[in-house]
Amino acid sequence: MNPKAQAKRFSELLRVIILGLGNDVPKTKAEYAQYAGWLSLPPERRLLGKNEAQLIDLYKTWRTEAGLGFERDVYLQQEPGDRETALLPPLSYSVLVHNLRSAFNVGSVFRSVDCFGLEAVHLSGYTPNPDHTALKSAARGAETWVPYKRWESPEACIEDHLTRGYEIIALETGENIPAIAGMKWAPKGLILLGNEELGISPELMQRATQTVTIPMVGRKASMNVAGAFSILAYSLRNFFTL
Repeated sequence: MNPKAQAKRFSELLRVIILGLGNDVPKTKAEYAQYAGWLSLPPERRLLGKNEAQLIDLYKTWRTEAGLGFERDVYLQQEPGDRETALLPPLSYSVLVHNLRSAFNVGSVFRSVDCFGLEAVHLSGYTPNPDHTALKSAARGAETWVPYKRWESPEACIEDHLTRGYEIIALETGENIPAIAGMKWAPKGLILLGNEELGISPELMQRATQTVTIPMVGRKASMNVAGAFSILAYSLRNFFTL
């Protein structure tokens, strides 16, 4: 096997190990070690003693020597600067993501929940699960530690929170809705997000105990749902921190 083919094979084995694909990780590690022994590779090219970031660096080295680029799913495993623990405890606020089609938007919601310290994400309808590739790409790892729960119906999630004293707060567009800047946030709440095209359904709007909007001053009447949620999450954290 020529050097480029060898490098490609080593990078393929590392991809399985880094992403934990299937039940073959121990076998893959053994295969890598066997090849490394046959080629008398130096310690820096072997697996022993390496953490995930070092394995990713080794993967990049092999891919470069193979004349190939980095595969996105492996590259996104590495997020420099992430903390081991959060700076502040989470607020008693969650978000219900019902019938949100875009996995990227849902991943962005997971990331914002982590960044601004909310407690959980609730999923219902055809909203994708955290194992979706595009969701993971946007969440950048947050989907692995932010608590989440999938519900058979959004009504069940709302009812559960109502019985525990949560306000049900709809983030919507429209006139005569209180602006986010003047909100006096309740001690705990469940945020309702709407579909990208249709907004929050009338049935769910009827269950909301409060409604809030982000005023638009440009020509557009609304903004991306994930961006709007980030503004709301920042407003919440700012209200309870200051």
